[in-house]
Amino acid sequence: MEIRGNHAVCIRFWLFAPQFRNSRQPKAQPMRPLQPFMPHHDPRIRYRGENPTRLDSLTDAVFGIAITLLIFNLANPNSFADLLGFTKTLPAFLISIGFLAMIWAEHQRFSEIYSLHDGVLRLLNMLFIALVIFYVYPLRFLTLFLTQVFFGTEALVNIAGNQVPWLMVYYGFVAFGLYFTLHFFYWRALRAQQVLQLNDFEVAYTRAHLQRLRIMFAVPLLSVLVAWLCKDWSALWASVLAGCTYNVYLPAIYAWYKGYDRLAKEFPKPQS
Repeated sequence: MEIRGNHAVCIRFWLFAPQFRNSRQPKAQPMRPLQPFMPHHDPRIRYRGENPTRLDSLTDAVFGIAITLLIFNLANPNSFADLLGFTKTLPAFLISIGFLAMIWAEHQRFSEIYSLHDGVLRLLNMLFIALVIFYVYPLRFLTLFLTQVFFGTEALVNIAGNQVPWLMVYYGFVAFGLYFTLHFFYWRALRAQQVLQLNDFEVAYTRAHLQRLRIMFAVPLLSVLVAWLCKDWSALWASVLAGCTYNVYLPAIYAWYKGYDRLAKEFPKPQS
């Protein structure tokens, strides 16, 4: 087959003009170096504990044991009806895991920034993990009771009406102890700012989180006070008001975040 005329001219031009062919192809863009995905890392902070220590591993193991204890005492399902009853405990289990995950994240954030190489912090950490184990049973009991009340689950929770305020007192004291201990973590870090070589932003960050943790432990303490003062007047209202006290977290933490955002803007991030 012979190609003549304009078609032949076009084919010859395409074959023998590589610079013309290359101009039709998109130019390859240089690859950018991959950046580590650290969404919660602030470039103004030096992360001293990114390599986990044995104490960090012990703390993580304790949280794993705590999650196991949440379902440890539940009866094994031996029939389909038992299986359905076991499934109805899922909301309480998920809520309990959510609360434990929040406390674990608090500890993980602290240990990443400041590490746990201080003797006082080691003692505080041992107290913290003991409180985590002690926190499991009131948390599990309270979540099973609340899911039974609000969702009509058939969780086996035996508690009289006049004992519910005492349950709120019990839970509130343990939650207070956990956040009060975490508050002392940051207090110790601020006292050791020269040893840790904290920069100006890290000092401001530490003080801000001290304020936040005061909110975190003050609300459970307020709930305990409400339940204690109202229990002789009405067990029902004592329980309701003690539970509603935790709604104080919403405006208080929102106000704290607004203040922290203004504080953070005073320290510009370094240009990468």
